[in-house]
Formats: sequence, structure tokens, C-alpha cells
Amino acid sequence: MKTIVKFSLPIFLVIILFTKCNMNTNMDQERENILKADIDFSNRSVEVGNHQAFIEFASQDVVLLKPNSYPIVGKEALKQLYTEISDTNYRLTWKPSFARVAKSCDLGYSFGIYLLEITKGENIGQSFQGTYATVWEKNAKGEWRFVLDTGNPGLTSDKKSE
Repeated sequence: MKTIVKFSLPIFLVIILFTKCNMNTNMDQERENILKADIDFSNRSVEVGNHQAFIEFASQDVVLLKPNSYPIVGKEALKQLYTEISDTNYRLTWKPSFARVAKSCDLGYSFGIYLLEITKGENIGQSFQGTYATVWEKNAKGEWRFVLDTGNPGLTSDKKSE
């Protein structure tokens, strides 16, 4: 019996170390996947417009927190909001500064800086920066979709309006 215990203990420790190493590798990869999803989300905003990108990258039970507004809850509410307002006078882009993933590798968050540029109308050329935070969840297809998004205006922009 002692021989089995002596033999089993090293194997058990190797399995634990391998699992931990594998888990860290998965967490690192999923962290990179969240950063990529966030960048792809911003790029899509430029390609098809802010509203369409938000709808495409939102989970079904999304929550959007906007200044001076009650939370927008659910993808249908998000779609309804975007039918009521236009996104053709501005371009919204962002860049994540950091991401973290849960040990379960199915939930994480990112945060960074956004840039809102006025592209049409009376205030054309003006730009505004702020911070944002996004909570991401991996769906059944293995895609990262955001479940909560919020931002704060008020950073000084590198671009000066003329």
C-alpha cells in the first residue's frame, strides 16, 4: 500500500502542476482573446457604425450604462434605443489598455480609452476622450460578447478642435 501511495503522490502532483500550467495558459490565451474582441469591436464600429457594432457584439442579456440614463437592459432594448437616435454624425473608437479573465475562462473585463470624433454638422472636427469598462462573457459558440458596458467622458483629447 505504501508503494502505491509513494508512486501515486508524484503522479498526483504532476497532474496538479500540469493542470495549473494549462489553466494559466488558457487564461493568458483568453485574456488575449478578450483584447482582440475589444479591438475587433472598435474596428467594426468604424466599418458599420457604432450602433450596429454594439448590437453585433452584445450578448442577449446585455446591460448598457450611459450618463444621465437608466440602465438599458437586454439586446432588444439596445436595438430599440438605437432606432431612436442617429450615429451618422460621429465616429467612436476605443483601445483597450488592460483585460483580465476569470479562472473559469468564460468571463472577463477590459478597460481603456475611447475617442469620440464629430464628423458632420455644426461641431465637425471636435473630439472627446474618456474611459470605458466592458465586461465580457464567452457564449456557447466560444465567442466573446459584452454583457456590460459603460464609459466616462472628460479626458483631455490629444486632438485640438479648431
